[in-house]
Amino acid sequence: MLFVRKKVGGRIMLRIAVILVLLPTTWAAAIHLYVSPQGSDTNTGLDPSTPLKTLQRARDRIDEPGILGNEIYVELMSGYHDLLIPLNLTHGYTALVTFRSYQHEEVHVTGGKRITPSLFKPVTDPVILERIPEEAHEKVRQIHLPDAGITDYGTMSVYGFYRERIAPLELFINGNPLRLARWPNDFFINIVSVPDGRRGVRFGYNNSRDARWVGEKEPWAYGYWFFSWADQSAEIASVNTSSHEITLTAPTKYGLKTGHLQKKDNIKVGDAQQGGYFRVINMLSELDQPGEYYIDRSTGILYMWPNTPTGYLNDSDIIYASILDDCISIAKGANNITFQDFTIQACRRFGIDGTDLESVSFLNLEAKNLGSYGIRSAGDSRNITVSGCEIHDTDGGINVSGGDRIDLIPSGNVIEDNHIYKVGRETSVGADGISHSGVNNIIRNNYLHHGTYSCIMWSGNDHIMEYNHFEDCCQNATDGGAVHCGRDWTMRGNHIRYNYFQNTLRTWPGGQIRGIMLDDEFSSVTIEHNVFFTNEVHANIGGGRDTIIRYNVFYNATEISVDVDGRGLNGSDLPELEAALKAVPYTDALWSSRYPKLAAMAYDKVPGAPRGNQIYKNIYYTINGTRLINYHRNQIYKNIYYMVKGSKLISYHGAYLANSTYFNLTDNFQVQSSDFVDPEKYNFQLQGKAKAWAAQNGFDEPIPFNQVGPRFAPGPTYLNKGMTIL
Repeated sequence: MLFVRKKVGGRIMLRIAVILVLLPTTWAAAIHLYVSPQGSDTNTGLDPSTPLKTLQRARDRIDEPGILGNEIYVELMSGYHDLLIPLNLTHGYTALVTFRSYQHEEVHVTGGKRITPSLFKPVTDPVILERIPEEAHEKVRQIHLPDAGITDYGTMSVYGFYRERIAPLELFINGNPLRLARWPNDFFINIVSVPDGRRGVRFGYNNSRDARWVGEKEPWAYGYWFFSWADQSAEIASVNTSSHEITLTAPTKYGLKTGHLQKKDNIKVGDAQQGGYFRVINMLSELDQPGEYYIDRSTGILYMWPNTPTGYLNDSDIIYASILDDCISIAKGANNITFQDFTIQACRRFGIDGTDLESVSFLNLEAKNLGSYGIRSAGDSRNITVSGCEIHDTDGGINVSGGDRIDLIPSGNVIEDNHIYKVGRETSVGADGISHSGVNNIIRNNYLHHGTYSCIMWSGNDHIMEYNHFEDCCQNATDGGAVHCGRDWTMRGNHIRYNYFQNTLRTWPGGQIRGIMLDDEFSSVTIEHNVFFTNEVHANIGGGRDTIIRYNVFYNATEISVDVDGRGLNGSDLPELEAALKAVPYTDALWSSRYPKLAAMAYDKVPGAPRGNQIYKNIYYTINGTRLINYHRNQIYKNIYYMVKGSKLISYHGAYLANSTYFNLTDNFQVQSSDFVDPEKYNFQLQGKAKAWAAQNGFDEPIPFNQVGPRFAPGPTYLNKGMTIL
């Protein structure tokens, strides 16, 4: 056991880390294959002095007689292992095969091509200098990509709103990603007119900057075209500088509308005025700051302004262009594979991808600079472990599904002790920190922060999400939650417990942002023993049934602690919900014994009614009289809460919802800030009247902050998170 000092979110945290040292197996059956960027594929690879050169050759050696069937360690030696083609693991193994760093050396597995800095030259073509902003003339560099052996530039594509991104060629300098040249750099432009209506492809804006966009070879736009919870990229067909109108090549998913985006106070702009704003991307004329690049596919020339401290390149800079779509691909049904203790980077889609996997582990990896999810194990994957990984600068963190929902067979999947952040480089909605589904996934001790939309998006039954720390989720979109699910009555038996939810706040026009969002009648979740602080809404029940909210601390909600509604009474989602109900055997012996309240819905004449919700024994604190609960249209009990404004725990969207058969609100206790030891330092231990009330009402002490999040420093050993391997 080791104490680890870790800087997180501007503070130093002291954590107890349990260090598991995985030593090489010593029995005779274990075989070690060594791979080095300086090796040769004509070597045997059986000794560190005669390593193989490529992972592909190591994979082929695994299948050779005398090696196949043994426990195998593929030892990756120090350096950058650049994959010329994806590493395809075409089958499973009878004994464990482990790909890992050799003796914890610094190892990078890349799907990219390294580019020598000296190949980048100043821009001298007067035509190009005329197009790029004057402030960029001195700093922008260009390279003819074929001179670096690169001819596959990828293509621009539609992404956003749950559409996984396959990136075009991207550039990374010293491990830091560049982005396509765009404007505005950090904001959006309001749409001011939609001449052809919502479903048209033409829109107007107030800006004369568009004069520089004329002549762009491949212009695109990205925006929240109608809703602030639905982003999308779109190809531009034409720009009319006289009328200041853009015409797209195809309609966006939800259409177009005018925008009301402001430079500040967007929280005051509500649902009715959400969406309707965009930015232009992939424009050479907007290459105006460090960290931007543009590729002219007709000439093969890439232009970029280095994102180095000086804004220039030197010979020691490590520059990569992404080439492969997926770095590592695992065949459907493969099993008994472990990846451990290295960095995977610079692929246009997934870092590691597989479907219907069995007993595959991802341990202490770093996944970064990818076009989509770092680790994906789709379909019915069983006994998947993702542990101790550092995932960032991707468009999605971890995507795992598995288990049998019909027979309620657990997946055995565990996602634990990971650090996941900045996983929406280009996409927002759908680039989740963790996306999981199926039956009985265990999600514990993760730290997820700075997410563009949901930090966890989930569906399915009997999941456990516990001891996680959520901070600054939903930063780029609205009407979402740090933990988010929706539109199903049958996905029951789920527990969200012993977590910290922090700073989930709305900064864009649109609907509220919540710590936990049970959207569109999602039902029967047990939310208990969590600490919520400084969220806009701590939790909501969006018209669902049979949810229990108890034994939580609600502190400093900027709007309301618990927001509830009865949206199911209008029946708008009824066909989809009933179809999901009929798709499972909810009245058979197994399901009715596991979820008796679901089985009873067969006899409910008003299935959309938000019946049976319990909100009880929660502790809350308020300053200015905000309620604990807002009834928008469930039963909720024994919570402690504190709120900055107001005195209510719950907000009802309609007075008729203040009905105990819908939302049974009992035994919640309002306290003062002095009834917590030191909230500003994340110490929510109880004192004073809160401690006395808790002792009388069976309310356990709130989970200490040092018990949430990773239990050891995640990522490969070489990253050195301030700890020593003992």
